[in-house]
Amino acid sequence: MRSTRAWTSDETGGRDSTASEPAAMTRRLPSLNALRCFEIVAAQLSIKKAAAALNVSESAVSRQVKILEDQLGTPLFQRNHNGLEITDAGQRLALSVKEAFDHIADAITPFRAEQETVTIKCLPTFALRWLLPRLKAFQERHPLVKVSVQTRLNDMTLNDADADLGIRYGMGNWPLDCVTELYPEWILPVCAPSYGGGRFSGADLPEATLLHPLPDRRDWRTWSEKSGMHIETRHGLDFDALDMALSAAEAGLGVAMTDVVLAHEAIQDGRLMVPLPKAVPTGISYYLVRPPGMRRRREVKLVDEWICDEISAARELVRRYAA
Repeated sequence: MRSTRAWTSDETGGRDSTASEPAAMTRRLPSLNALRCFEIVAAQLSIKKAAAALNVSESAVSRQVKILEDQLGTPLFQRNHNGLEITDAGQRLALSVKEAFDHIADAITPFRAEQETVTIKCLPTFALRWLLPRLKAFQERHPLVKVSVQTRLNDMTLNDADADLGIRYGMGNWPLDCVTELYPEWILPVCAPSYGGGRFSGADLPEATLLHPLPDRRDWRTWSEKSGMHIETRHGLDFDALDMALSAAEAGLGVAMTDVVLAHEAIQDGRLMVPLPKAVPTGISYYLVRPPGMRRRREVKLVDEWICDEISAARELVRRYAA
């Protein structure tokens, strides 16, 4: 008598092929949509609430639950005048389905987290004085988008592919489709209100202790040349980043030469003051850059557009100083 199994040993050379079939090919699963609807209904004990949670119609939810009951051959809910009551079989299934969906969610979470994270390479002072103070507002609007800020003393280069966006300081010599100018740099001197006994003014600049944002001291030289005020720039304190020079100025150690945008909040808060409100352009700008050839995810576009919107206030500030 012939076996009713799909394959017998004599048809497969003495080997039962079902034993080696992948598990995914032999699983018999009901509709995943039906299982998802059932999970929500079981938790809410309400077709109406489940429909609202899934953003579908009540009839669609009822239909999916009925499909599942038909496939399993057993009622999962009892319908009565008080609403829904889950059966013993339904309770057992609900527990197993929830555990199964939780396992799936745990498995895909690392991939989703990686996709939702937007990495920005940023110069330290721009990060500390502009980007990070505003980041909370962005995350409140987009709580599912994670922003990772990596500070680097050196600019993001054209070949960097380990960041989604970068804030670059330079001449803008990137392909046009990879760069957006954020604002042109204008600089001016700042110091603590208490510096010089609280009576410091622009006329005292030649005698001040100069705080240089970079060891090359070019910012003070540029300002001296373009402002028409002769300043001996060979003395003073050298730093490796503008934020360090600004912090030293806030501590009353001297007068720093600064980008007007990055010092603005400290000036507004009264931590710094402008002894001579004469700003000059350096010919250099800050840019938002994107690695060429990379597919831009939705999350990256959100951060990109937010930075470009937020920076409009900085451009207006530069226009006021330049007027």
